[in-house]
Amino acid sequence: MERIRLMSLAAVMSLAATLATAASLPDANALKARFFSGAPAVDAPPLAPVQAAPVAPAGGVTAAAYTEPDWAFTPGRLCTATDPDFKEYRYAEHIPYCNRNVTQQMKQQVAAHYGVPQSEWSNYEFDHLIPLAIGGDSHVDNLWPEPNSQNQGNAGKDHLELELYLQMKAGTLSQADAVKQIYAWFKTAHPIQAAQMGL
Repeated sequence: MERIRLMSLAAVMSLAATLATAASLPDANALKARFFSGAPAVDAPPLAPVQAAPVAPAGGVTAAAYTEPDWAFTPGRLCTATDPDFKEYRYAEHIPYCNRNVTQQMKQQVAAHYGVPQSEWSNYEFDHLIPLAIGGDSHVDNLWPEPNSQNQGNAGKDHLELELYLQMKAGTLSQADAVKQIYAWFKTAHPIQAAQMGL
């Protein structure tokens, strides 16, 4: 078990080294501490410019301001054993797994930030940025309204999440590397935001 934990730590250190090229991101030790504490996985800087969520006119609706995560609002967050939604440890790596617990109030908070009126919710999935299957949790820091149109086919995030889950279940992929692949997916799917974040 200690060997597995050390391997994961090495993977986290590698991820930290990659991300540390952006001066505003935490150093390797800070990222390692956050990764295992349940804090947001990446302390992302605010985007420039950050769009304010639009206000719908009386009697009408408005289109969403975002079609990709606002990293300052949704940096990602991992489950811990002290999380109220903690269920069990999973996989050979023994990572904390949390139950899904996305309340209506959480959806309203996320939708308000992203400018998604309730009448448009059916066009979005309130998505866990770091999936529950690889150790994400249901904190607002880990939720964003992913447009359904961006999650189609083999290039979609759901397809990647399934692949990562199967590899972690088989013991061939560490949690740190799975999280790294999630952020890499955003780099490909959302290059402008990823460049601003320093991914």
